[in-house]
Amino acid sequence: MAESKYVVFRLGDERYAMPIESVERILPRQEVTRLPKTPKVMLGVFEMRGSTIPVIDARLRFELPQQGDSQNFVVVLTQDGRCALSVDRVEGIVSLSEDAIEEKSAILDSKDDGFIRGIGKTGDQLLVVLEPDGLAPKSMKNRLAAAA
Repeated sequence: MAESKYVVFRLGDERYAMPIESVERILPRQEVTRLPKTPKVMLGVFEMRGSTIPVIDARLRFELPQQGDSQNFVVVLTQDGRCALSVDRVEGIVSLSEDAIEEKSAILDSKDDGFIRGIGKTGDQLLVVLEPDGLAPKSMKNRLAAAA
């Protein structure tokens, strides 16, 4: 069975995983410039090597309660362009075989907007495996494409 590598990060006590090939860079939290009239999930933008990168608040995107400031930005490559995901902290990298990921079930489909791929199992722990192309809400996709 083929194994793939995933970057694992935390939001509170929950663990999430992103395919490593979709992660361009992991950064400490950056200073963000807020833009008027943008969706609430968009914290603003920051500059990275001459490019302006929009920042998505992972807690708001995943509809989780706010709990202080994030420590890391995970810069993600999506089909719509680059964006940074604001996360509490990055834990590291794990390898998961295809059979260790339970694809979306009926439980996840009730409010599906495409950012969850499935549930990964590492030992006795579970993590939510994300679909990078679904991270940006529909209201932001045009902005990402324009910034790209």
